[in-house]
Amino acid sequence: MVEMTQALNLTDVSFQQIGPDMLISGYLQPIPDLVPTIPAMEAASIVNPIAVSTSNGPNIICFYKAWDVYGSFSNFSPHPISMPDSNGDYIIWKSVEHYYQAQKFEGVHDSIAQECIKRIRSAESPEEAARMGRSLERQRPDLVRHNWESVKVDIMYRALKSKFSTYSHLSSLLVSTAGSVLVEASPRDLFWGGGREGEGLNHLGRLLMRIRAEILGDNSDSYGMEFSTIQSSRA
Repeated sequence: MVEMTQALNLTDVSFQQIGPDMLISGYLQPIPDLVPTIPAMEAASIVNPIAVSTSNGPNIICFYKAWDVYGSFSNFSPHPISMPDSNGDYIIWKSVEHYYQAQKFEGVHDSIAQECIKRIRSAESPEEAARMGRSLERQRPDLVRHNWESVKVDIMYRALKSKFSTYSHLSSLLVSTAGSVLVEASPRDLFWGGGREGEGLNHLGRLLMRIRAEILGDNSDSYGMEFSTIQSSRA
């Protein structure tokens, strides 16, 4: 008999029989002990980046889970942002991910799409918001705004800009990574993340480097140049 010594709080649990084993899957709720520790503003400037140095390229700082050292760079970090709606009124969103997922259905004149936006906004966690948005996008692609693919990068940029403009200690942490390439270490998301072997486009990392350059007043093309350099070094 196996004794459970640490229970996990899952939602939307499903069970699947695979041979003699039972696969249990679900969505993990935020764990208080794993809430990321964000350094104070005065301490952010002396953070020692956890970076991987390539043989002939710049250092790479990887981030992914919200509770990691650089987890505050993730869209799933618990940092509410204020964004304008279609009427110009500012609305509070619980995280960048909440806002991003809801924008998939913004402007769509359908009751299901509008209800989904409300549900995403009130979702308890970024993980739940992501599940709702992705689920409806897969099940009802006709409800996704027609220009989504052409505007989603700019939507993400504006949300990130709001986040790092609102929280000065996060801005300081971002600036402390100057000189390093930022990569979202998602093994599956090849658009926003870097992939398993650097095959991803890493648009999230690129946007963060763009915002970092803007804070520093650097006019170089940090959005594409830095990550292109690291990709070339891996080729």
